[in-house]
Amino acid sequence: MTTSFTRTRTQIAQRVLGKVIKIGSASAASADADTIYEELDLQLKRLHTRGIFWRKVTSVPVTFSLSSSVATASAGAGDILFPMKVTFSNGSQDDPVELIGIREYAAIEDKGRTGQPEKVLWKGGSEFLFYPTPSANGTGKLLYEKIADDTSAGAAVDIDVAMIGPMIDIVKYYVADDYGVPEQTIQRWAAEATRADIDIRKLGAQHVDLSRVAVDDFDSRQPNSRRSTDYNW
Repeated sequence: MTTSFTRTRTQIAQRVLGKVIKIGSASAASADADTIYEELDLQLKRLHTRGIFWRKVTSVPVTFSLSSSVATASAGAGDILFPMKVTFSNGSQDDPVELIGIREYAAIEDKGRTGQPEKVLWKGGSEFLFYPTPSANGTGKLLYEKIADDTSAGAAVDIDVAMIGPMIDIVKYYVADDYGVPEQTIQRWAAEATRADIDIRKLGAQHVDLSRVAVDDFDSRQPNSRRSTDYNW
């Protein structure tokens, strides 16, 4: 059996505008569609950067070159959300390189040391700073979490199918001011958008069997609070 269900960016825009300006089955004007497309892409980046869903891991590591006596290297990938694993090889074996932060790198005293890279600092974008500086040419491999892709009008949006409904609720709230939606309605949509954020995070949780997976709902409970969560515990 084959099951296929999705919505293109155009279809999602139609659904959002149906709620915002009640266009029904009429085709969306180009300017209105562009407004929704832009907001949709912005919200995808916001959600992904916050870690609300995290399914965009590269299946094959990116390979890039490191030069002898040069500490920095570019992985050449412009869609890195954060690195997950880095290895270095100057032969046939890939040796792991520890990913460190700015503080750990600042604490290194002999930054001019050369040898086999043991640590690497991600500087943002696609640039990486290795320590020690490679003493020979080599190859780096990077496994990373990707930023959600922008999509063309006729293509499926870069989210899981189950997240489409909550995403529509989020986008309609963020464009409400653009269309002069009444304040009372905006307040209701704000609550729906908040709930949609939580739902998308739940849907992005990894499931390995039929048991439920508890997910941090970003609520305001204190550590000793007895207030129940969405999971009734």
